[in-house]
Amino acid sequence: MIGVIEALELGNWRKASRILHEAELFDAYLAATLMRVARAMSYRAIGEHSRAWTTLGGAAVQLRRRHPRLPCLEVNETGQIDDVPSWPGEVERLALPPKPAPGGDAELIFRAVRLIWREQQELSELFQRIAERSPELTPATHILVLAFVEYMCWVRHDPATWTKAAPVDEEAAAVEERIDALRDGLRAEFLRSATDLRRLRYPSAGEMSLMVWSNGGKYNGLQRLAILELARRPEPPWAGPGKPADCPSRLSSVNAWQFARAS
Repeated sequence: MIGVIEALELGNWRKASRILHEAELFDAYLAATLMRVARAMSYRAIGEHSRAWTTLGGAAVQLRRRHPRLPCLEVNETGQIDDVPSWPGEVERLALPPKPAPGGDAELIFRAVRLIWREQQELSELFQRIAERSPELTPATHILVLAFVEYMCWVRHDPATWTKAAPVDEEAAAVEERIDALRDGLRAEFLRSATDLRRLRYPSAGEMSLMVWSNGGKYNGLQRLAILELARRPEPPWAGPGKPADCPSRLSSVNAWQFARAS
């Protein structure tokens, strides 16, 4: 099981999925929870941010059923957590428990919680970034740039994108087809990703138009803006000011951030 968690900590959801499909793991319940996390990561890679959000929330709910004493982030009087809708009953937001002594089941559960917490915090940060645009960009262009940053962090700078093995099942195969379309720079996939990202904060928003793509400078112009956006960020993981110093980062995000800083 530790190999699955280590793979997910580094963002290698493909490797984690293969282990979970091929090996008989001692804790089937935890394995099912981690498979949800791997699925959530794959959804985020193809720009299905809302689906990633609810899938992570489901993983948190599943983990708390087995470990009911795990702490959760508190919902304020407006029904939000960190200015992000909590969607009670559908999405549970985990908080970090005290770090246990190394070794044993307690450390394994802690790392699983920290993994879900990191992914939820990053999506929460992304949710908030939607409203933090530069005055030089229109709201729609800003969101499309954020979608390009996601592409850089989850697809372009992920080594597994270029060395991937056979998908573990039909759903994974469908995800890989979408990733191939993003990798090949297909406009429709980027606009679909940006539409989903916009609806994460504004559920009734319309679809991203071709005009937004053109106004942003098309592929090359949007990529340039994404590099500038990424270079302004602190070192990942982007999990907010309360992240522990030993919180692991996805390798692809670190690669993308270092590339942007060096550009």
